[in-house]
Amino acid sequence: MLADINGNLADLRSEAMASQRFCLRWNNHQSNLLSVFDQLLHDESVVDVTLAVEGQLLRAHKMVLSACSPYFQVRVLPPP
Repeated sequence: MLADINGNLADLRSEAMASQRFCLRWNNHQSNLLSVFDQLLHDESVVDVTLAVEGQLLRAHKMVLSACSPYFQVRVLPPP
């Protein structure tokens, strides 16, 4: 950290970090992600679409539906 002409500390860390690259390692990424998605669905957190089929309602995540099928990519995501 450096002091500017007014004696205030100037934080140069953000500038230095912008030029650095980081690698994040997440053990068991796939199983953890699936577990979190399942918990979010169970809690109905961030569910943003409801599918209705033969009188049954199913709350779901647009992102997950869109990732699984081009049908939902076209129908549940707004155009860019």
